[in-house]
Amino acid sequence: MRLSFGNGEHADFVVEEGAVSLGQAEGNTFVLAARDVAAHHARLTVDARGAVLEVLDPRARTHVNARPVREKALLRSGDVVCLGQVTIVLKADRDDLIQTSIPDEPESVAPAQHPPRVILRGVAGGHYGRTIAVNHQLTVGNAPDRGLVLDEARIAARHATIEHVGSAIYLRSMSGKESIVNGVRVRDAVIHPGDQIAFERSHFVVEAPGLPLRGADADEAAARAQVADTRPRDAAATDEAAQGGIWWLIGAAALIAAGMALMIWRGAGS
Repeated sequence: MRLSFGNGEHADFVVEEGAVSLGQAEGNTFVLAARDVAAHHARLTVDARGAVLEVLDPRARTHVNARPVREKALLRSGDVVCLGQVTIVLKADRDDLIQTSIPDEPESVAPAQHPPRVILRGVAGGHYGRTIAVNHQLTVGNAPDRGLVLDEARIAARHATIEHVGSAIYLRSMSGKESIVNGVRVRDAVIHPGDQIAFERSHFVVEAPGLPLRGADADEAAARAQVADTRPRDAAATDEAAQGGIWWLIGAAALIAAGMALMIWRGAGS
């Protein structure tokens, strides 16, 4: 994960694992001499599970994607963190990690899938908390007849499309204008589950179970999906086997009890 300081307070910095501190005081990993930045403002910790922002001063003004944070927040690439007047964009480690080569023409529209395999979940802006189905193709723009309507002045009437074709998801510019994927400005891009797409103030996380994660391939994704599909059946088979074992024990106990009763009856008769 790369920290990119909006006003050039520091050069871009890749945080691989560990913690970095931010604030006005000397001794911080990043010293930020800006208004409304506390002496020891925040700490960013990155490990194998992801990234966490911890606010160190409860009086410090801290926002993630324009939403206030009082204590902690989970972060992903594409988030915009504001510490007072300092803006930090969390980006992919390198711009070229976002593949911008996509098919020249969109595929013909296929029937909608129910339930949809690809959805956008709003994490900032007017669609915060909402889910939008992509199905085969979703048009994004500020015109009222678009599939995803954004009330953003800089968004074109027909700004972009998001296409789901087989095991691939594509972002395609329809206006020549850029969008942002994991903090990187692009016109076109190959999208993966977990990516964040931003259209000005509106941010969305892509959710698509079974499709390849960034850095994975389609075969790996199919294998994961197959394992997930077989888990309930495996669990049911285990339960069935366990139940069969219980009934066998009950039957054996009944036979033993009957034998003991017969022995006691014979003894009493003699």
